[in-house]
Amino acid sequence: MNDSAIFSLRCRQYILLTFLYFTLNSIATAAEPIGTRIEPGSHIGLEKPWPNVRKALKSEIATIEVLVCPDQATIERPRSFIITLSNSRGSDSAGLGLTIKQACVVSNVFGTRLRSMPLNADEWTHVALTVNTKTINKRARLWINGKLVQESLILEHWPGSFAVTRMLSDKWNQGRVFSGKIGDVRISKTVRYTKPFEPPTSLPEDKQTTLRLDGRRLPLE
Repeated sequence: MNDSAIFSLRCRQYILLTFLYFTLNSIATAAEPIGTRIEPGSHIGLEKPWPNVRKALKSEIATIEVLVCPDQATIERPRSFIITLSNSRGSDSAGLGLTIKQACVVSNVFGTRLRSMPLNADEWTHVALTVNTKTINKRARLWINGKLVQESLILEHWPGSFAVTRMLSDKWNQGRVFSGKIGDVRISKTVRYTKPFEPPTSLPEDKQTTLRLDGRRLPLE
């Protein structure tokens, strides 16, 4: 093979490798969740997309899930709220919620806390909290990227109402705000996850959906 043929072959190989690189990179990018940039202090009031949220029944909240991408500031904060349903004092025993505390996802189910491993900054994570209140042994489970990280029996004291129903910011002005990106949010009437699963990159609405927020168009305030 002469020099010209070798040069031509290498050019074709280079073009092919370049094409494969950009194709694979495009596929990887497309597989990521689509979300909205959240600045510190921005919040979402859940009353507008869900007018009856303050009187939410236990039959309406069996799975709370969100696609979340915390930035470095959130990872370093002592605590950042993701979603809060509670009384006016923010009592753990009277609420449901998801927070990021010292880089870990922490769920609260009426005083029972479940905790994940630390998250990485600027990486997407699917977080799901399932609460089964229909069985004798009522159980809460915290799932991170399709894996069960912790579970516990819960003492269910479902409140008559929730006074605080918001996402991403601190009603009590203690700086527990979220920053980074948030993708789709979904609250469901059914326990969606009972065994390990492939983490979704979007959370479409279906007949079991109580509330869905589109990560591309979050109603930020």
